[in-house]
Amino acid sequence: MCNYYSRHRPASELQATFGFVDPIPNLEPRYVVRPTDTERVVAIGKDGARHFPAMRWGLVPAWAEDIKTGLTLFNVRAETLRNKRAFAAPFDKRRRCVVPVDGFFEFTGERGAKQPWYFKPRDGRLMAFAGIWESWTGPRDAPLAEPLISFSVATTAPNATVVPIHARMPVLLTEDADWDAWLDPASAPDRLVKMLAPADDDLLEVFPVTRDLLKIKMPDASVLEPVSVAAT
Repeated sequence: MCNYYSRHRPASELQATFGFVDPIPNLEPRYVVRPTDTERVVAIGKDGARHFPAMRWGLVPAWAEDIKTGLTLFNVRAETLRNKRAFAAPFDKRRRCVVPVDGFFEFTGERGAKQPWYFKPRDGRLMAFAGIWESWTGPRDAPLAEPLISFSVATTAPNATVVPIHARMPVLLTEDADWDAWLDPASAPDRLVKMLAPADDDLLEVFPVTRDLLKIKMPDASVLEPVSVAAT
C-alpha cells in the first residue's frame, strides 16, 4: 500500500526531466500528497506528446456510479493489474502515467499511535511511480460537465529496505528508459508487467518522521525531517 507521498521538486526540474510540452505551471511543493488530492502526473496526450495534467489520486472507473469508488482504488496490485476490471481497462487502453515523487511514507503501530516512516532515494534522484489513469463522466443519471481524470499507483512486493516496515511498496521507476517504456503506447504489455517489480535493495533510505504528519493540514518541509522514535 502507498497512501502518502511527497513531491516537492520545482516544476522547471520536472519539465526538464520528463519533457512534457505544456507551459511550466506555477507548482507549489507538496510535502504530503494524500488519496483524493489532485496532483500533476506525466501522461501521453491525444497528440502523442507528453503532457503534465492534474489528476485526482484514487482511480474512478469509467463504469462507476459513484465517485466514492475511487476511495479504495488509489493503489493497484501489480500481480492483479490485468485481472481486475477497474484497472485492466485503462491499462489495455494505454492510459498509463508516471507520477513524479521525491519520497513516500509507510506506517507502523496501532491505530491512534501510528508512526510514519519516510522512504527516499539515497542519492537524491528524482523517482516516479508507475501509474494508470481513467476518465469518468459521472453517473448515468447525472453526467458531469467535465470528465474527472483520476489515477492509481502500482504496488508490488517490498524490497529489503521496505520489508521491515510494510508488506507492499510502490513501483518506482528511476531511469529515463523506464519512464519511456511505461509511457510508450507501443510497449508490449508483457514487458510492462515485468517492470512492476521491487526497487533495488540499495535505492532507498528510511527514517521515522513526526507523528504530527497525520494531523497537519498544510505540511511543510519539517515533516520530512528525521525524528527519534523514542521522542514521538
